[in-house]
Amino acid sequence: MNILIAPDSFKECLTANKVARSIAHGINKINPNHNIEEIPISDGGEGSIEFLKKNCDGKAVEHETENAIGNKILSEYFKFRNSKKAWIELSQASGLSLIEKKNRNPGLTSTYGTGLSIIHAIKSGCSEIILSLGGSATNDAGAGIFQALGGELLDENNKQIERGCESLFKIKRIKTPKYSNNIKFQIAYDVSNPLLGINGASKTYSRQKGATLDQIEKLEKNIFHFSQIVKKDLKIDITKVKGGGSAGGTAAGLYGLLGAKLTNGFKLIAEFVNLEEKVELSDIIFTAEGKLDYQSLNGKVPIELGRLAKKHKKILICLAGSIEPPYENFYRNGITGIFNIQNKPISLGESMKDAESQISDISSRVFSFFEKIQ
Repeated sequence: MNILIAPDSFKECLTANKVARSIAHGINKINPNHNIEEIPISDGGEGSIEFLKKNCDGKAVEHETENAIGNKILSEYFKFRNSKKAWIELSQASGLSLIEKKNRNPGLTSTYGTGLSIIHAIKSGCSEIILSLGGSATNDAGAGIFQALGGELLDENNKQIERGCESLFKIKRIKTPKYSNNIKFQIAYDVSNPLLGINGASKTYSRQKGATLDQIEKLEKNIFHFSQIVKKDLKIDITKVKGGGSAGGTAAGLYGLLGAKLTNGFKLIAEFVNLEEKVELSDIIFTAEGKLDYQSLNGKVPIELGRLAKKHKKILICLAGSIEPPYENFYRNGITGIFNIQNKPISLGESMKDAESQISDISSRVFSFFEKIQ
């Protein structure tokens, strides 16, 4: 039997590699004689650098940058061999997991550190930048990246505004850096949400980044103001672009500010390993996500993989730490069965500590049943 294991990471808990290994361990306890292929995958967000290290020819480049609240950190990006192309993962510098909960505030956090990573790649000879989004601590629509690259977001006194979403309302004029025309930017977005509205960056994702309920409306207004200045100065409407809400609006912002091309991150990642072909050759597929809910429908790994499974009429089992109804939305998108990894009532903290053994245990039980009905 050909078994494909293609999970995403469990955010702030397990890497996709560890999730895949746990699933394989559970299956092997039942029957070690099957052909198992592990492809820990990403939707273009967290984990994409690890994926590239394992599956692509190139190297990780370590460098100094700063996190979303300005603290100096070491980060890395992936530089493809014999190429002027670099893959930069936004969460490596501007990720939520790099900041203690007490310091999380999407009004003040900035993508500036990710911009410093891009500068490093450009100075090392790269002229094509792929920026993968997801797991961000920010809601600044990529303004920090733009500022790091030499772009100017000027207030009424012709001064550069402060970093962070709370300052976006001050923008009166935009000046783009000259050299940006020589660099090709591609954005690998992880969700299909637009920039604004009930499904937009601020109203959907800022709460989990530390925003208060009162703050969310202010963030939305500031992002709207920013979009209007982009439209006025650069003649580009960034409010309707698919995936524009990714990483606190970074996708939409760089689409307007730098002319970046937007691409579905999962599809870009999947092409590197011929994932659709592997789906077609499999007998059963296992995937996993830390939390399966309505946000998963916007382009997360289980749903994108589900669509491939549905296309090729394959069984897809999805494991998750948390599952929220309505479940029919997931089944409609190609997932055959959904299983919570928890086998007893425990707290979130306890579950996260014991996640590997829980994943292994549920994988054993699900696969044992599957074998018996074949």
